[in-house]
Amino acid sequence: MLGNRRFLAIMIPCKNKAYDAKGREIYLDTPSEEQYRIYKALIKDELNRQEDEKQDGRCNIPTANGCTRRCPLRIPNPDYIPGGNQPKTIANRCEGCPYEPFRQGHTVIELSCLDHECENGEKEPYEAPSPKNYYAADRYEELSKEFVDFVRERKPRLAPLAEMLVREYKLTEASEELGRSTSTTFSQKEKLQELLTEFLDIAITL
Repeated sequence: MLGNRRFLAIMIPCKNKAYDAKGREIYLDTPSEEQYRIYKALIKDELNRQEDEKQDGRCNIPTANGCTRRCPLRIPNPDYIPGGNQPKTIANRCEGCPYEPFRQGHTVIELSCLDHECENGEKEPYEAPSPKNYYAADRYEELSKEFVDFVRERKPRLAPLAEMLVREYKLTEASEELGRSTSTTFSQKEKLQELLTEFLDIAITL
């Protein structure tokens, strides 16, 4: 649970990292204060996103001194009694708000709000248009296969590395799988980059 959302997650150490002699990533002994700082940095974007969603559409209402303030998410509960079972604050609802004229629209709305009636008077669900890059993954797989075939024709000995890199292996991982030194793999990667430039020139032309 993070903020108001649940996530499928795996546990990773919030520790400083380094690389051993074989280029493998390792974790270092890290003080608890530094681990907490790393943890806060990792969750910062998600918590900020949740806070933005909470504040989305909240009105800027006038104050007595001529300024404005953001409408609060929660207000004091009139039924609250110390020691009782009522919460101290309750959610602030827009219904009956005296500042209704200042109410803003939400920048994020549910797709179901865009449902409409067809010519026959029946309700039709809104269908969002597919983005231009909707099939980008399919196109990437197609180009990846074509590039590996291209390398196999020009430089057959580089084909195994090309195949692993288009599958998003890291250089260190590819080196271990292929039984090569990191320096050799890095040198071959530079040659693959030259072949990739040549391949893309041909692909774009076609």
